[in-house]
Amino acid sequence: MVAAPKLKSSIGSLRSRSGSSPILTEIRPLPKPHVPLWQKTLVGLQWVSGVAAASSMVALLPLYGWLALCEQQWSRAYHQLEQLKRQERELLVSHETLRYRITQQVQQAPQGLVPQSPQRVLFVPNQASTVATLPVQIPPVAAAPHRRVSY
Repeated sequence: MVAAPKLKSSIGSLRSRSGSSPILTEIRPLPKPHVPLWQKTLVGLQWVSGVAAASSMVALLPLYGWLALCEQQWSRAYHQLEQLKRQERELLVSHETLRYRITQQVQQAPQGLVPQSPQRVLFVPNQASTVATLPVQIPPVAAAPHRRVSY
């Protein structure tokens, strides 16, 4: 509340005592100015928009942090993927180089190697298949009803 002081002395007596300050005797409040409704509405709208802006800022900060973290993790994963691709290319090149060298060595000195053919395939029986297993009876499957499908 703003108040205006009421002076005890008149203006003429103030001029005569230029060096001293006036004496306060009574404090009365100033009248409140009349504020139009449109101005009150605009001030309320300003307050509401300020609160909305602050709350949206508080709500979006964790989202921004999460997005920054996801981008950082994606960047690391992408770098790792690129490194794995590079290693894969290097392994493919070294594998093909070894195959080429082995082929060259076989062509120069066969050392008793025989070309592959279906008559020379060797089958080794699986040890797990030689163990006797109990036959499992499977119930007969009923035929599905015949349905027509059209498009």
